[in-house]
Amino acid sequence: MSQLTDKFIQMAEEKNVKFNAREYERPIKDQKGNDAQHRQVILQTALQVDKDKVVPCAVVLHDDDNLEYINYQMNYNRIGLITDRNELPNILEKVNELNSMKSGYYHFVVNPDGDLHMRHLGLMGADPTPAITTFIHGGRILRLVMNELKELDGLDLSTRLD
Repeated sequence: MSQLTDKFIQMAEEKNVKFNAREYERPIKDQKGNDAQHRQVILQTALQVDKDKVVPCAVVLHDDDNLEYINYQMNYNRIGLITDRNELPNILEKVNELNSMKSGYYHFVVNPDGDLHMRHLGLMGADPTPAITTFIHGGRILRLVMNELKELDGLDLSTRLD
């Protein structure tokens, strides 16, 4: 793992965030068409939103020792599942309201399969503090909006193990 990734993981542990890490490497072509390797580290954990709800979370880091900054993506997955497509317009209206007023750097997204998740894309340098803070803040955002999501018809917020 790169130094930036190692720093991120170390600071997360200092903030009592424990991740399961997996590394992936695959061949790609660079801008000039030369063969190169693309490395990603996927850090997985779970957030206990309330007594009945656990949300799987992941941070995907572009892992490269040669870069001063790396891209990352933070995901809070399987927040809910749309069970009634007739309610989709009302659900999307609420999602848009949350995105414009309450989600901060995060965006709620409904996948084509009806899965509701929350995502943030960012850039991290030598100091991982802003990225760790953003990840932790994402959990706070999710906890704050859960009651509003619970009021929506056609959205199942139970914890799914699939």
